[in-house]
Amino acid sequence: MPLAGKAGKAGWRNDPRARRPAITELTGRGVPGGNANPGLVGRFASFLPSPVLESDGKLDGSIDHRIIVCTLCRDLVTGVRSGESLCSDLRSRLSVYNEPAVAQGFAVEGVACMAGCSRPLTVAFQAPGKAAYLFGSIDARADVGDLVRFARLYASLADGWCSSGQRPAGLAGKTLARNPGSGNPAGSSR
Repeated sequence: MPLAGKAGKAGWRNDPRARRPAITELTGRGVPGGNANPGLVGRFASFLPSPVLESDGKLDGSIDHRIIVCTLCRDLVTGVRSGESLCSDLRSRLSVYNEPAVAQGFAVEGVACMAGCSRPLTVAFQAPGKAAYLFGSIDARADVGDLVRFARLYASLADGWCSSGQRPAGLAGKTLARNPGSGNPAGSSR
Protein backbone atom coordinates (compact mmCIF):
# COMPACT_ATOMS: atom_id res chain seq x y z
CA MET A 1 0.00 0.00 0.00
CA PRO A 2 1.67 3.29 -1.02
CA LEU A 3 2.06 6.01 1.56
CA ALA A 4 1.31 8.80 -0.91
CA GLY A 5 -2.45 8.39 -0.46
CA LYS A 6 -2.30 8.84 3.30
CA ALA A 7 -2.61 12.30 4.79
CA GLY A 8 -0.63 13.83 7.63
CA LYS A 9 1.18 12.03 10.42
CA ALA A 10 -1.37 9.20 10.43
CA GLY A 11 0.24 7.75 7.27
CA TRP A 12 3.52 6.78 8.88
CA ARG A 13 1.88 5.79 12.16
CA ASN A 14 -0.61 3.33 10.70
CA ASP A 15 1.54 1.60 8.07
CA PRO A 16 4.01 -0.84 9.66
CA ARG A 17 6.20 -0.66 6.54
CA ALA A 18 6.49 3.11 6.71
CA ARG A 19 9.66 4.72 7.96
CA ARG A 20 8.88 6.85 10.98
CA PRO A 21 10.18 10.40 10.46
CA ALA A 22 13.23 11.24 12.49
CA ILE A 23 12.83 13.89 15.16
CA THR A 24 14.94 16.18 13.01
CA GLU A 25 12.25 15.93 10.32
CA LEU A 26 9.53 16.88 12.80
CA THR A 27 11.32 19.65 14.67
CA GLY A 28 14.22 20.67 12.48
CA ARG A 29 16.77 19.70 15.16
CA GLY A 30 18.51 16.54 16.19
CA VAL A 31 18.29 14.88 19.56
CA PRO A 32 21.46 14.19 21.55
CA GLY A 33 22.13 10.49 21.55
CA GLY A 34 21.61 9.69 17.89
CA ASN A 35 18.60 7.81 16.60
CA ALA A 36 17.39 6.56 19.97
CA ASN A 37 13.69 7.08 20.63
CA PRO A 38 13.76 9.47 23.60
CA GLY A 39 10.05 9.12 24.48
CA LEU A 40 7.83 11.98 25.69
CA VAL A 41 10.14 13.24 28.45
CA GLY A 42 13.21 13.13 26.22
CA ARG A 43 11.46 14.94 23.39
CA PHE A 44 10.05 17.55 25.78
CA ALA A 45 13.46 18.20 27.28
CA SER A 46 15.17 18.22 23.90
CA PHE A 47 13.31 21.17 22.49
CA LEU A 48 12.55 23.37 25.44
CA PRO A 49 16.09 24.60 26.14
CA SER A 50 17.01 25.25 22.50
CA PRO A 51 15.82 27.77 19.90
CA VAL A 52 12.62 26.70 18.18
CA LEU A 53 11.24 27.14 14.69
CA GLU A 54 9.33 30.38 15.10
CA SER A 55 9.78 33.28 17.49
CA ASP A 56 8.48 36.75 18.13
CA GLY A 57 11.95 38.10 17.37
CA LYS A 58 12.58 39.42 20.91
CA LEU A 59 15.28 36.95 21.91
CA ASP A 60 17.86 39.59 22.85
CA GLY A 61 19.04 38.00 26.08
CA SER A 62 16.70 39.99 28.31
CA ILE A 63 13.91 37.46 27.92
CA ASP A 64 14.39 34.36 29.96
CA HIS A 65 10.86 32.93 30.06
CA ARG A 66 9.38 31.07 27.12
CA ILE A 67 5.91 29.93 26.22
CA ILE A 68 6.15 27.28 23.54
CA VAL A 69 3.04 26.35 21.53
CA CYS A 70 2.65 23.35 19.23
CA THR A 71 1.83 24.54 15.73
CA LEU A 72 0.93 21.09 14.39
CA CYS A 73 -1.72 20.10 16.94
CA ARG A 74 -5.17 19.77 15.37
CA ASP A 75 -8.46 20.13 17.20
CA LEU A 76 -9.86 16.62 17.61
CA VAL A 77 -13.34 17.68 16.42
CA THR A 78 -12.70 20.32 13.74
CA GLY A 79 -9.19 19.37 12.60
CA VAL A 80 -8.16 23.04 12.76
CA ARG A 81 -4.59 23.92 13.71
CA SER A 82 -4.84 26.81 16.17
CA GLY A 83 -1.27 27.03 17.47
CA GLU A 84 -0.26 30.01 15.34
CA SER A 85 -3.31 32.04 16.34
CA LEU A 86 -2.72 31.16 20.01
CA CYS A 87 0.88 32.43 19.70
CA SER A 88 -0.37 35.75 18.29
CA ASP A 89 -3.07 36.09 20.93
CA LEU A 90 -0.63 35.33 23.77
CA ARG A 91 1.90 37.88 22.46
CA SER A 92 -0.81 40.50 22.23
CA ARG A 93 -2.23 39.85 25.70
CA LEU A 94 1.16 39.64 27.41
CA SER A 95 2.39 42.89 25.85
CA VAL A 96 -0.29 45.01 27.56
CA TYR A 97 0.64 43.97 31.10
CA ASN A 98 1.94 46.74 33.37
CA GLU A 99 4.37 44.32 34.99
CA PRO A 100 7.68 44.28 33.05
CA ALA A 101 8.37 40.67 34.08
CA VAL A 102 5.22 39.67 32.21
CA ALA A 103 5.06 42.26 29.41
CA GLN A 104 8.70 41.93 28.31
CA GLY A 105 9.82 38.79 30.12
CA PHE A 106 8.25 36.17 27.83
CA ALA A 107 9.04 35.02 24.32
CA VAL A 108 6.11 33.21 22.72
CA GLU A 109 7.32 30.63 20.23
CA GLY A 110 5.86 27.95 18.00
CA VAL A 111 7.35 24.52 17.51
CA ALA A 112 6.33 21.74 15.17
CA CYS A 113 5.26 19.00 17.62
CA MET A 114 5.82 18.49 21.33
CA ALA A 115 4.67 14.85 21.30
CA GLY A 116 1.42 15.58 23.13
CA CYS A 117 -0.63 14.52 20.11
CA SER A 118 -3.24 12.65 22.13
CA ARG A 119 -4.02 15.87 24.09
CA PRO A 120 -3.86 18.73 21.55
CA LEU A 121 -3.24 21.69 21.74
CA THR A 122 -0.04 21.54 23.82
CA VAL A 123 1.64 24.54 25.45
CA ALA A 124 4.86 24.57 27.49
CA PHE A 125 6.37 27.08 29.93
CA GLN A 126 10.12 27.09 30.43
CA ALA A 127 12.78 29.29 32.05
CA PRO A 128 16.36 28.66 33.18
CA GLY A 129 16.50 27.14 36.68
CA LYS A 130 12.71 26.78 36.90
CA ALA A 131 10.39 23.81 36.67
CA ALA A 132 9.05 23.42 33.13
CA TYR A 133 5.38 22.72 32.47
CA LEU A 134 3.61 21.03 29.59
CA PHE A 135 -0.13 21.58 29.31
CA GLY A 136 -2.43 19.68 26.95
CA SER A 137 -6.06 19.79 25.82
CA ILE A 138 -5.74 23.56 25.51
CA ASP A 139 -8.59 25.40 23.79
CA ALA A 140 -6.93 28.32 21.96
CA ARG A 141 -9.92 30.61 22.57
CA ALA A 142 -11.21 29.55 25.97
CA ASP A 143 -7.88 28.96 27.75
CA VAL A 144 -5.80 31.95 26.58
CA GLY A 145 -6.76 34.02 29.65
CA ASP A 146 -5.75 31.22 31.99
CA LEU A 147 -2.44 30.80 30.13
CA VAL A 148 -1.72 34.51 30.61
CA ARG A 149 -2.63 34.23 34.32
CA PHE A 150 -0.30 31.24 34.61
CA ALA A 151 2.46 33.25 32.88
CA ARG A 152 2.06 35.94 35.54
CA LEU A 153 2.25 33.32 38.31
CA TYR A 154 5.18 31.54 36.66
CA ALA A 155 7.15 34.79 36.34
CA SER A 156 6.68 35.42 40.07
CA LEU A 157 7.94 32.00 41.22
CA ALA A 158 11.67 31.75 41.93
CA ASP A 159 11.84 28.04 41.06
CA GLY A 160 8.71 27.82 38.91
CA TRP A 161 7.21 25.26 41.27
CA CYS A 162 3.51 25.54 42.12
CA SER A 163 0.77 23.18 43.17
CA SER A 164 -2.24 22.44 41.01
CA GLY A 165 -4.35 24.57 43.37
CA GLN A 166 -2.21 27.64 42.61
CA ARG A 167 -2.66 27.31 38.85
CA PRO A 168 -5.65 28.96 37.16
CA ALA A 169 -8.80 26.85 37.47
CA GLY A 170 -9.17 26.57 33.68
CA LEU A 171 -5.90 24.63 33.53
CA ALA A 172 -7.07 22.03 36.07
CA GLY A 173 -6.50 18.54 34.72
CA LYS A 174 -4.49 19.86 31.78
CA THR A 175 -0.97 19.51 33.22
CA LEU A 176 0.76 16.74 31.26
CA ALA A 177 4.22 17.18 32.77
CA ARG A 178 6.15 19.25 35.28
CA ASN A 179 9.90 18.77 34.94
CA PRO A 180 12.19 20.04 37.69
CA GLY A 181 14.51 22.87 36.72
CA SER A 182 18.27 22.60 36.97
CA GLY A 183 19.33 22.67 40.60
CA ASN A 184 15.95 21.19 41.64
CA PRO A 185 16.47 17.43 41.32
CA ALA A 186 13.44 15.18 41.01
CA GLY A 187 14.23 13.52 44.33
CA SER A 188 14.27 16.77 46.32
CA SER A 189 11.63 17.70 48.85
CA ARG A 190 9.34 19.18 46.18
